[in-house]
Amino acid sequence: MKKSTLLLILCFQLILANGQEVETLNPSSVHLLDFSEKAKAEWAQRDTLMSKLASNRLKWDEMSKEEQVLMEKFGEVYEDIWDIVGGGCSWYCGGGPHKVSASSFLKSQGKISYAPKNAHDLNYKNAWVEGSDAYGIGEYLEYKFTAGSPRITKIKVVNGYVKSETAYQNNSRVKQLKVYLNDKAFAIFNLEDKIACQSFNFEPIGEKTDWILKFEILDVYKGDKYDDTAISEIYFDGIDVH
Repeated sequence: MKKSTLLLILCFQLILANGQEVETLNPSSVHLLDFSEKAKAEWAQRDTLMSKLASNRLKWDEMSKEEQVLMEKFGEVYEDIWDIVGGGCSWYCGGGPHKVSASSFLKSQGKISYAPKNAHDLNYKNAWVEGSDAYGIGEYLEYKFTAGSPRITKIKVVNGYVKSETAYQNNSRVKQLKVYLNDKAFAIFNLEDKIACQSFNFEPIGEKTDWILKFEILDVYKGDKYDDTAISEIYFDGIDVH
């Protein structure tokens, strides 16, 4: 057998083997997010009730049934409509990356930043927007963790620029996201084109040395106005905390 033919066979086998190792996953859950004017008004009402409860100007039994339902709907631990984790106990009490970087990002527009840190500020309002001249295929985010960081069992993606329906539709969103663990392909996420938190569950991810999760854009849903592709948030849940 010629060396060139043997080399082609070996390369083909390697491609097949790598393809078998990388799972293509659909989200295990999709939680729709509501940032409509009606939702903002309800949050403003909740903030007023919270202020009155905190200052003892109002007691729970004095609230109407509708007000109690509103408080139960939004809870007491979240700062505002954009707050992702809130002030209660979570994996972030002891977990999380120490640095987030990206292959590129769009230049700031006035006071609005599109920096990589926006994809992990635990705030729905801000977004990372890649800075390429096209749709950002091949652009990526990197999350760096220190040795022994609490392990991850869930990766949550808030796809697109979700601060408003207009911003979401005008900008491009990710259709497929390739995930790497320490530069080794780990999984491919199929993302739905929805203003939502999309969760992907795993066996615990973590390393005894410093480690990196990389998220690379493979395909996009094209925006109505801009080719810029946005990700509002990629954040985590897991174990080894508390």
